[in-house]
Amino acid sequence: MGKHSDVRFRFAFAAAAAAVGLAVAGFANADEGAPSPSSGLGPGQRTLDAYAVYGNGRASEGGNMHWRAYEIGFGQALNDYASVFVAYLNEGHPTDNHRDGFALLGAARLPLGGRAALEFAAGPYFSMNTTHVGDEARNEKRLGIRASAALRYELTPNGIYLKAQYNRVQMAGGHSSDTVLFGIGSGFGGDPHPSFSDGRTQLSVWTGTSQTNRPRVPIQKGYLVELKRPIGNAWAYSASFVYEGVNDVAARRGVAAQFWYVAPILSRWSLSAGIGPYLAYDKSAPSDRMKLAALFSAQIGYEFTKDWTANLRFNRVATGNNTDQDMFMIGLAHNF
Repeated sequence: MGKHSDVRFRFAFAAAAAAVGLAVAGFANADEGAPSPSSGLGPGQRTLDAYAVYGNGRASEGGNMHWRAYEIGFGQALNDYASVFVAYLNEGHPTDNHRDGFALLGAARLPLGGRAALEFAAGPYFSMNTTHVGDEARNEKRLGIRASAALRYELTPNGIYLKAQYNRVQMAGGHSSDTVLFGIGSGFGGDPHPSFSDGRTQLSVWTGTSQTNRPRVPIQKGYLVELKRPIGNAWAYSASFVYEGVNDVAARRGVAAQFWYVAPILSRWSLSAGIGPYLAYDKSAPSDRMKLAALFSAQIGYEFTKDWTANLRFNRVATGNNTDQDMFMIGLAHNF
């Protein structure tokens, strides 16, 4: 699959997952009368927030992002004025640069009166950039800062809002970028006692696509089997077997351990993000076939019974060389 089709596939997957999550958050909120983010937190209650924004900008290397920049995030209110977020940021497609990654953000909100509020956020941003050095494709990993200023306008008393956001990325040893994005978000009350938080183990099986960022490398099938255990109602840990498929870049399989942040949306939906080490064996490598990589995951799940959950997941395998891969997966999980 070519480079542009690859990008369209990634955007469609991310946008669909975000739209589902936000629709559920907003409409379930309106139906069930969940409290808005500006209301006080009750005992045992979590007030959550999710958003998706899309726009354009420029990078200091490569120029225009060609209207392919977007960000998806979710997090939790600490009080009426402060929140923490996990966000996935894609910085579009400047010439010979395709940088994206994950940020951990602290945010402060300043009410302007009525329905409007300013929001300022900043935090560390781990990025992966697909570029070239000479004729060689390279996946550059760098740590930087992602900062933003946003205007939020509340559409409903239950927390659905419009968002206009300016992002600034400053990267150590890499190019900087500026982006203006527009989108929608929702604040909603999280169920303090979802089924997964009752102490049971969750077994899940996954299938989907596995693809590299490099052009003209065919998409392959990938698989994953995972065991996950909750820690209270906000955290979990997991162990998994990962099979990435075989392509012209890598033929990896291995085991991963991840730590998860879990945000339940009312009683049936949840958003989660995980990170951890991934010990992988690459049978196509000429030497040093056993390598330690990092596995980043973002997931949305729907609990259709007390024991069964359907899921969508994005996995990013970040290696120490130029063989990073993305996995877009659907999964079925059983609590026992």
